[in-house]
Amino acid sequence: MNRTAKFIVRTILPVSLFFVGCSIPGSGEVTSIDANKIPYELNATTTSSPPTTVPATTTTSPVIETTTTISSTIPVELVSLFFVAGTQVVPIDRPLLSPAAPPQVLAALAEGPPEGDAAAGLRSALPIDFAAQVTLERGIATVVLPATFITDLPGSEQRLAIAQIVLTLTQQSGVGQVRFTSNNEPQTVPRGRGDLSSPGATVACDDYANLLPSNFSC
Repeated sequence: MNRTAKFIVRTILPVSLFFVGCSIPGSGEVTSIDANKIPYELNATTTSSPPTTVPATTTTSPVIETTTTISSTIPVELVSLFFVAGTQVVPIDRPLLSPAAPPQVLAALAEGPPEGDAAAGLRSALPIDFAAQVTLERGIATVVLPATFITDLPGSEQRLAIAQIVLTLTQQSGVGQVRFTSNNEPQTVPRGRGDLSSPGATVACDDYANLLPSNFSC
């Protein structure tokens, strides 16, 4: 063998040995390899994470309760109440529930002048805590005065107080005259000029016209 042939043999021999060493044994037996000797990259287990499910968001619209308040119109009427201004008796209007009955009107008069500039300078000649009963029959209002009415008021104040009652009541619809009693007995009352009525006699607006302002007529 020449030198060239030896070189070829030497070169091919190692390559042949390489293929022989890497071939699968002809016996067909499978050799188990210890798991600890397997490189980490080959032995790693791939875990697939399940897809993340975003819970559905339920939006609940708030329930708004609407309360409707129905306001009814309360009927009222303006009632002329008479109070003392110096030596005169003058009217001032006050709203009362309609229809305003004589007992309601007399109770409002007993409360005294209302507050405010419109009633400035006015006063009442009626006694404090004045309370009287009143009934209406055939256009005549009968007022039952308390027993102390005469004894608690001097004569000049009695005249003004009776004028307040008579003028206030006779300005109401259906009332033309007023009669006074006390202790179940007919009562004498002073008129506007200072004279006294007969016991139980009726009096009217004209009997106190001299105490009214000049621009007011019965």
